Amino acid sequence: MFFYVTIIKFFKLLGVNMQNQEVWHNNHAQKRHQIKYPHHTVIPFVFKNYKKKDRILDLGCGAGRHVKFLAENGFKAYGMDYSKNGVKFTKKLLKKHFLKAKIKLSSVDNIPFKDDFFDGLICIGVLDYNNEEIIQKAANEIYRVLKKGAKALIISRNIQDYRYEKAEKLSKNYTIIRESNPSLSAYAENGMNAHFFDEEEARLIFKNFEKIEINVLRTSYQNNTFCDESFIIILQK
Repeated sequence: MFFYVTIIKFFKLLGVNMQNQEVWHNNHAQKRHQIKYPHHTVIPFVFKNYKKKDRILDLGCGAGRHVKFLAENGFKAYGMDYSKNGVKFTKKLLKKHFLKAKIKLSSVDNIPFKDDFFDGLICIGVLDYNNEEIIQKAANEIYRVLKKGAKALIISRNIQDYRYEKAEKLSKNYTIIRESNPSLSAYAENGMNAHFFDEEEARLIFKNFEKIEINVLRTSYQNNTFCDESFIIILQK
């Protein structure tokens, strides 16, 4: 019985991972997913920690909002996403604003740049949609491509996020989102796989880094009846 359940979970995990990529490919073609403005945590972090002309990678760049922000503010901007539409619309956005950046099609566990290449890295709401094995590989890749002393900003959901309670658990922190209420934001993610960090796990995954700082970003709705909650993870190699 245990073997049977394990096999079922394996195929669910495999199938949902493949589905996630297809979902994001389709999402990035929709206007509502082509977000114009940077995440509010990115702007102060970038200006505080990076210098003009530093090489900065947006890991999981989506439709390009942060690559655009980096490029128009004098940084050497790089972007990477596993969605062909994400890459396509990032390039289109840059061209529209006469900006330059290097954009690659690849997954977070295979960053196609040499060792010690980047002065900084941001990864906003991306690791959420991967399983533990891929996240660990991504953490190792982030470490590999950063220069000694360089900082990275990671934002990823934690187990206090309202999606976690309802989600179907494939492992402790790796789930399939289940949301039947169309008025909630998680409804658009229904059926997708999602990972939710706890602090102990986050510190373990990023243990190779010289410094790890973890803070909480929480936004509540409907008189605090439910909330989005993420970790703001700041890493220094």
